[in-house]
Amino acid sequence: MTRKDLAAQLSFELHSSARLLRRNFDRRAKEHGLSRSRWQVLWHLSQQEGLKQAELAERMDVAPISLARQIDNLEQEGLVKRHRDEQDRRCFRIWLTDAAQPALVVLRKLALETRHQALAGLSEQDIEQLHTLLDRVRQNLANERD
Repeated sequence: MTRKDLAAQLSFELHSSARLLRRNFDRRAKEHGLSRSRWQVLWHLSQQEGLKQAELAERMDVAPISLARQIDNLEQEGLVKRHRDEQDRRCFRIWLTDAAQPALVVLRKLALETRHQALAGLSEQDIEQLHTLLDRVRQNLANERD
């Protein structure tokens, strides 16, 4: 296989692997009543609470209006709360509530199970090398200029 063919195949493999990883996790999460939109909001907030709705939408790569509806639902369930931004009263910052903690425990467990399945048969050295290479690919794409 030529370098060009291999590079093209790699693009498909990356896309397929990411899709299968999401599908596997989604299947596990669905068994616990957690849709992708729900678990993504909770996960992102667990990484950094107090984000503005616009910042959270950007991180999730979703339309702000779609996120607003999801936040409304999670707020009604008592899993998140909105607070007005002290510097900009037009904006809200989103925080997790204590009620979200059990869902986060489940999400972390499901993520561990999914990673374990995805990385089965890989050595620690393989995993470190994969991480390094994928990080380089991500950085290359993040630095693209329009």
